[in-house]
Amino acid sequence: MSLFRGGIPAILLGVSLVLAAPLAAQAAPAGPAAATVRAEKPRKAPTTDELTKDQGSYLALVSRDHPLDPANYKPKDLRTISGTGLELRKDAATALESLLKAARKDSQSLSVLSAYRSYDRQLALFNGYKARYGTDYATRISAPAGTSEHQIGLAADIGMSSGRCDLKACFGDTGGGKWLAANAADFGFIIRYPAEGEKVTGYKYEPWHLRFIGVDQAKAMEKSKTVTFEQFHAALLKASKVKTPTAAEIKKQREALLILRFLPPYRDWSIGYDFAR
Repeated sequence: MSLFRGGIPAILLGVSLVLAAPLAAQAAPAGPAAATVRAEKPRKAPTTDELTKDQGSYLALVSRDHPLDPANYKPKDLRTISGTGLELRKDAATALESLLKAARKDSQSLSVLSAYRSYDRQLALFNGYKARYGTDYATRISAPAGTSEHQIGLAADIGMSSGRCDLKACFGDTGGGKWLAANAADFGFIIRYPAEGEKVTGYKYEPWHLRFIGVDQAKAMEKSKTVTFEQFHAALLKASKVKTPTAAEIKKQREALLILRFLPPYRDWSIGYDFAR
């Protein structure tokens, strides 16, 4: 049956708002495996400001097209990752420690090669690549200072403890690389630069580069089969701009439907009627 062909008053169409849910609401609670390693508290659907203005957000998009401001930004809650001399933000560090522990239980010995980098450290690193490979290639394998996820303390480079395929595409074919790809989301991480995503991300395939976005969002991204974080972020941003009805608006819509049920010809308008018959 069709509501639209019958010219139902526009107020009825408000019901669709009640039924619609933003994309971020698809971030269902993580399964049992993830629940044991959750580092952060469950979060509400991200707001537009959180996605576009909050550099401290776990969902902040940092890239050449979305540089940090100020360029020398430094997160406030860095801490050392257990067993290393490297730092990440508190929740990301806790989640990474749980990930490494779980990998060991599955006979995968992984190590942290790099984590938080300051603006100055990233500047020196990028300039070194530029001098060695030239600007064009350097920008495909490294981020200019002020545009790196490492600088916000939510990214880590992971390798095999043996050193096999460190920072190389072949890491994705190792047991550790495959384990990481299959299990990272359970701990709130994503493989930030996938093989099929270079045209979107601007970076070559990096199976070793993890980005922390939180368990709920990482699982939602995995479930949606979204390839890159840029695309997932864009979808979240679009959803954040959809106005969610307030309790008062929902009540008003229900009252309107109740009134319409008793108007001639005494049809139950709340369930629709095929006026084309």
